[in-house]
Amino acid sequence: MKAAPVRLIVPRLPFWPKLSAEEQAVVSERAVVRRFGKGQLVSSNSSECLGIVFILEGEIRVSMTSDDGREVSLYHARKDEVCVSTAWCVIGQWTWDAAVVAERDTSLLVVPAMVCARLMESNVHVRAFVFESETERFSQAVRAIQLMLFKRFDQRLASYLVSHFERSGSDEIRKTQEEIARDVNSAREVVARMLREFADKGLVEIRRGLIKLHNVDGLRKIL
Repeated sequence: MKAAPVRLIVPRLPFWPKLSAEEQAVVSERAVVRRFGKGQLVSSNSSECLGIVFILEGEIRVSMTSDDGREVSLYHARKDEVCVSTAWCVIGQWTWDAAVVAERDTSLLVVPAMVCARLMESNVHVRAFVFESETERFSQAVRAIQLMLFKRFDQRLASYLVSHFERSGSDEIRKTQEEIARDVNSAREVVARMLREFADKGLVEIRRGLIKLHNVDGLRKIL
């Protein structure tokens, strides 16, 4: 099926109604749709600064890597959500190095960095939207770090499983144990051992590339 023209997609941007007619024309002309395969780098502080992205399909993950190579997942952004971490070059207060990677095949509507800079300078609504969005994402990043530092691992994993259920409404998590380990900032062996404990208690069922939740209330009690 042929993709819709960009001019028909840009009105999905949350701040679109706050743009002037001239600003809407610029965004319609300059915005592009870009596609990334699973595992592909979308943006980082040492690579291309894309601008603001709106997720049309798929999912992206934002993470940081320590000097010793340890990766910490901070948050995910999914379909119909906006990510401004990819516009780091136009956010003056940006002080942390984040990598944005496609979690699966992903399509993004990209408002280029130069256009973002122009909008943030001329339109207070866009500027407020960018900083409010990044504040929300920063809060999610802080929560991820708090879980990692202050919660037992069974609580962290239970929180991850319950959050998936509440967000998606599905009792199936189609991810490998390696992918789950990366999301909860742990080792695959630790995740595998805890999942087996959950399975022994009847909370989950472990299948190849899939975790099926059998007792969400039981997982909530762990929290």
